[in-house]
Amino acid sequence: MLNSESDMTIEVLPEEVIGRIAAGEAIERPASAAKELIENAIDAGATAIHIAAEAGGRRLLRVTDNGAGIRSAEIRLACKRHATSKLRRAEDLRAIATLGFRGEALASIAAVSRTTIITRHRDEQMGVSLQLNGGAIQKQQGIGAPAGTVVSIENLFFNTPARLAFMKSEITEKRHIHWTVARYAMAYPKIAFVLQQDGRERLRSSGNGELSDVIGKAFGLNEFKHMVAVEAVEARRPGKPQVDISGYVSLPSLHRASRDRIILFVNGRAIQDSSLSHAVTQAYEGLLKPGAFPFAVLLLTMQTDFVDVNVHPTKAEVRFRDSQLVFVAVQRAVREALLGASDAEPAADLWSASGFNSEPIAFRNSQTPWLRKSEAELFDDEGLDSVPETIGEPERPRTLPVLRVVGQVGAAYIIAEGPAGLYLVDQNAAHARVLYQQVLDESANGGIESAILPESQTVLLSPDDAELLSEISELFAQLQFEIEVFGPNSFVIRRLPKLVTSLPAADVVPRMLALMRKSARTVDCATAALADTAAIRSGQILQHEDMQSLVAKLERCPAPFASPGGRKTFIHLSREQLADEFRRR
Repeated sequence: MLNSESDMTIEVLPEEVIGRIAAGEAIERPASAAKELIENAIDAGATAIHIAAEAGGRRLLRVTDNGAGIRSAEIRLACKRHATSKLRRAEDLRAIATLGFRGEALASIAAVSRTTIITRHRDEQMGVSLQLNGGAIQKQQGIGAPAGTVVSIENLFFNTPARLAFMKSEITEKRHIHWTVARYAMAYPKIAFVLQQDGRERLRSSGNGELSDVIGKAFGLNEFKHMVAVEAVEARRPGKPQVDISGYVSLPSLHRASRDRIILFVNGRAIQDSSLSHAVTQAYEGLLKPGAFPFAVLLLTMQTDFVDVNVHPTKAEVRFRDSQLVFVAVQRAVREALLGASDAEPAADLWSASGFNSEPIAFRNSQTPWLRKSEAELFDDEGLDSVPETIGEPERPRTLPVLRVVGQVGAAYIIAEGPAGLYLVDQNAAHARVLYQQVLDESANGGIESAILPESQTVLLSPDDAELLSEISELFAQLQFEIEVFGPNSFVIRRLPKLVTSLPAADVVPRMLALMRKSARTVDCATAALADTAAIRSGQILQHEDMQSLVAKLERCPAPFASPGGRKTFIHLSREQLADEFRRR
């Protein structure tokens, strides 16, 4: 704290320092710059926006649009702080209809990068090029160019080493850029967006106006299959505005462990609002287990004077004149969409305290893709066909006593008894442990068994999954997957490990990627993901001989006590414990 003894004097900061401070508030990372430039393009009436990034946007970020462009006489003014065409008077802040309004974006970006702007206003014959270095103009010249604007940002944060030091990994920054572009593509389905990262196309929307098409490409088709449309209107009442809500939300069968796929827009602006996110999750009360969160893309439209967007430097937060009205409208719209879907049933909570995996319970006669097409494909005459006994090798010693299967409870647990008491075996965790050991044995004895598919199968992944698959493709190859790039986020599967050949190939890869996303990038973790993907699920009714076969194989696993993911494979109740429970001692 300063005191009267200090010799430090109060001075007005130089414009260069002010510019860098302002940039630090508005431009937190490359994705922030992409957001500002995309909003400028939308405000300029663009129908096509192309975004290119290199090295997570740190080396290069270029946004090209076919909007109205900037007049050559105004190009320098556009790069000054608080210079804007979208606001004239303080009263205009009460009803802002554009995404940008402060006139800070270009100035903030230019202050912390080497920026080149090429633009031509649609009413002018000649374009103009302007080069800036750290906010200082270096060169301006006339140039031939199509109508629209191209902003190229190089070496972002080159003159702010403190901000550069706090940048995340290139992979993280690429992901932030992707979701920034994806959000605006969903908010504006009539605009054609293309995102290229390091020369590779990551996202493309057609601009045909169909939100469903964009969501399918942003989330992935497998995810979109489990989503339902939301269309609702909170009618205007005295003193209350009309609130229109449209979009898509996931059925309870599709969820994740965080809220990051709840995407909200207000009047075309992507926002972060914990209250509205809570309204979405509240609509799933009784449908999702604690800690599970839905996918949602919701577009809210209301009078501009009902919402204040001048709240946060990044314009990511808003305030409503009646937040309770909006909360209730969102909650009601989502709930009605879910209840209107035929398969939006409350998640079974019979085994909620047991710790079994979060896959929705599905019985043998259902059409759930994770179940084999027939019981014959799951089991052979000797039990689990995917765990054959090794011929010609000595039998592995038992690590558990011989157990006798008594039955099955809840289509999830095998009841068995042994000399030491009662055993409750989690069929999914136990099978995953057995399959994991099988893969290790195959790998140690000549290689993992695999099979070429009779017909190659194509899988379209979400951009996030496509990125992850590219990063860990070598791990899949070591497990005997043969996968080739087919197109943007599209892959051809030609060979699979035998463990999963009876499952739809288009489901195997996304399932494994979902598991790998949470684990280390090692062969061991990939093997565990393969075993978990191939394992029988909770909810499958098993025949007695099949349960006995599984338990017998678990008895001979070197480490039978937990699945590869760390879940218990069984609970043991000793004779003494049982006697105590029934007060027989």
